[in-house]
Amino acid sequence: MNPTPPIHLDAEKILRASRSNFAPAFRLLPPEKRSDLAVLYAFCRLIDDIADDDKRDVHERREALDAWGAGLRNAELRGLPDNFRELVQRRALNPGHCLGLIEGARSDLNAAVRMSTREDLDLYCHRVAGSVGLLCLPIFGANVERCSDYAETLGRALQYTNILRDTNSDLQRGRIYYPLNEMDEVHLTPENFSTNHKSRQAYLERFADSAEELFKKAARLSPAADHQALRPARIMASAYSLLLRKMRRNGLRVMSRNYRLSPLEKLRAVTTAFFDAGKWQSTPKI
Repeated sequence: MNPTPPIHLDAEKILRASRSNFAPAFRLLPPEKRSDLAVLYAFCRLIDDIADDDKRDVHERREALDAWGAGLRNAELRGLPDNFRELVQRRALNPGHCLGLIEGARSDLNAAVRMSTREDLDLYCHRVAGSVGLLCLPIFGANVERCSDYAETLGRALQYTNILRDTNSDLQRGRIYYPLNEMDEVHLTPENFSTNHKSRQAYLERFADSAEELFKKAARLSPAADHQALRPARIMASAYSLLLRKMRRNGLRVMSRNYRLSPLEKLRAVTTAFFDAGKWQSTPKI
């Protein structure tokens, strides 16, 4: 497989194939913003796919990430797909945020991915999620300086939810994103994570609590002056918080179930974002 970036990103095809919870946020945007967000999503999806492509050896995946990084470091963005290069230049997107995403993906190539502390986890979340939120702000038409704390906090909330959802599949790849020092407090280790059900579920509930708190904090940080511009972000927040509540109602059986939102649930997330923006309904403990 050619490690160099493609000449052009088939963004709409990548978006359709992804079945992403982000998709509902795209549909309500004006055509130009929708197209731009689709191109950005396609870039993020390809970087993530490189890190997760177990059919390619680690050296080849690093080489592919390096090629993307080289293009982003080039003053004229040479070597990047034409529509992605045009997007970065026209919207004045910060290439450093794109490089942060690549750095996060690069860390996923380690044979055993571990986070020693919550600070390590949050740095990872900044790279793979917060940076994406910051890239979205100019496309949304939001004030970047005013909304940066909101984007970072929401990005962490979304990524925490992803970590919970993907617990089992990540474990199969040798990845445990839960901070080791926190796991140790409940006598949970990478070696007994699969078998120590009681300690694992207790910790997962604790981690889900922190995800809920981040969604609440993001809602508080959302600037009123950017309410209209941040509607797509609120839809994303609504979809992922709904997914989090769904997992909690089901007892966080993330080792045996693959959680997804149905089309009806995604529609509910959109309507919630429109009519209950900024509100959070906590999930009863199970």
